[in-house]
Amino acid sequence: MKCYLTYLIGLTLLFINIINAKGIKVPPKEEEEPINTNDKFYLIYINNPYGEYKIYSDENIQKREESQVFVENLVDEIQSLINKNINTYKNPEKLIEIKEEVSSTLKTRKRDLKNLNDYGLVYPISSVKDKVVLYAYLSDELSKKINKDIENIYGIFPNKASTSLQYVPYNKEEILAETGWKDLKVRENTDFHLSLISQGKYNRRLGKKYDNNYYYPSSSGKDINLVILDSSFNFNYTEFSNTHERTIKCAANVENGFASTEKIDYYCGKVTRLYHGETVSDVAAGLLHGTANLANVYGVSMAVNNEGEINDSDILAGIQFIYENLIEPHKTVINLSMSGITYEQSEFYHQYGKIIDAITEKGGIVVAAAGNSGYNLGNGGYGGYGGSYYSYPCQFKNVICIGGIDNEDEKNKYNIYVSHEDSNYGDGVDFYAPFLVKSDIMIEGKKTRILHQGTSFSSPIVAGMIATIMSEHPEIQFTKNKIYEILKENGQGLEVSHLYYQGRKGIMANNGKRIIYSDEEEEEEKKE
Repeated sequence: MKCYLTYLIGLTLLFINIINAKGIKVPPKEEEEPINTNDKFYLIYINNPYGEYKIYSDENIQKREESQVFVENLVDEIQSLINKNINTYKNPEKLIEIKEEVSSTLKTRKRDLKNLNDYGLVYPISSVKDKVVLYAYLSDELSKKINKDIENIYGIFPNKASTSLQYVPYNKEEILAETGWKDLKVRENTDFHLSLISQGKYNRRLGKKYDNNYYYPSSSGKDINLVILDSSFNFNYTEFSNTHERTIKCAANVENGFASTEKIDYYCGKVTRLYHGETVSDVAAGLLHGTANLANVYGVSMAVNNEGEINDSDILAGIQFIYENLIEPHKTVINLSMSGITYEQSEFYHQYGKIIDAITEKGGIVVAAAGNSGYNLGNGGYGGYGGSYYSYPCQFKNVICIGGIDNEDEKNKYNIYVSHEDSNYGDGVDFYAPFLVKSDIMIEGKKTRILHQGTSFSSPIVAGMIATIMSEHPEIQFTKNKIYEILKENGQGLEVSHLYYQGRKGIMANNGKRIIYSDEEEEEEKKE
């Protein structure tokens, strides 16, 4: 006998004769009679006493001939019952539709039709060891008769969609209308730190599932320069592999108060156990973990010890190099994931601030981390010291200062719009972004997934976000003040409170997409 696979498809081809073969007639359907859904596809579960039957075997003859004969006879028996009970179908016209679908699909295929049943309304779809599953289109009455009268059937159930892809449906046109983006990209089931910044305020108490997608404009920072002053960088791996679409490079190494451009490529800086610059750059612009994965990236490394400390000389030299060499007016975002405190009258403080002002006047936009001391940065002074100390560079007037929200517990999503207890907060903080991030970085030649937390990573999230906003509107000359107003508008309704000082409110950074798409069936699932 031929392998069932060789005739499985051909079996259904004979169904094109269902109207005329063996005298079967489909009774006319009265126009006023509604279609009854009792006719449907079923899965028929069979015990096969002859061993495993090969559905997709390439062999002409089954290894177990008894098994093949058993399955074929069972298929023929059920098909014969269908032929004799056509009058039990509430919607027999559906049989014609099935015939047309099968005929259209298989018209180009040649199969040996010998030894087949006549109509192809039933055929095996699964077989393993002593279990076989048949697929058949049956009336409700016929399904009960088959289940009762035919031996070796241990279950017959309507075919249904019980499995689904795990995604949250969204409306592209609705998002584009809200955001004004030219086109949309979506990273489905992505990092928590990304999904948070592209939707409105999530409240699990409403009984909805959280939308894990990251929505962003397809320009994704294209033609915008992200300059990162940090520890060390490694751009020679998959997170930065799209160099055909953008420029990615180390721009300088800073040490002993001097920025050198010699012997730099995709690596720069002395790697420390912190892997700080590596993570910051990935969160800002990595292919999977970054907010702006088409932005140009320029890393400027500084000498940093294992405690993350940087000399004042290298800070000034690094920011000076950026000011003189890396500012393309209205196309440049600088990320400074660092913070310190100093006297207001400190000369270092004043010099640092002046360079930041000069960068801003030149058309650059500076974003910086608020710091992780848990202090109030209100009224210009460092609250923990009675206002006599200042946080820098975050509190410079021309810096957009970013604090962190407490997104450590992904399961507790309704309580995340609170500043992290370690994040600085207060009037000196402009916006908040996720405190905890995931990234892929290179450690000893191997790509490694790590978790990092701190406002050092809140800042590049927003720096990349700003790059995506700028890339959508190349005709606009963006300034620090203009970006600030856009972020403020995007953050409407996204208030961030403080864990201990509930009266103090901040603003969650958002990229312009505030529509919430979530699965509203969560409560029903819980009830079931």
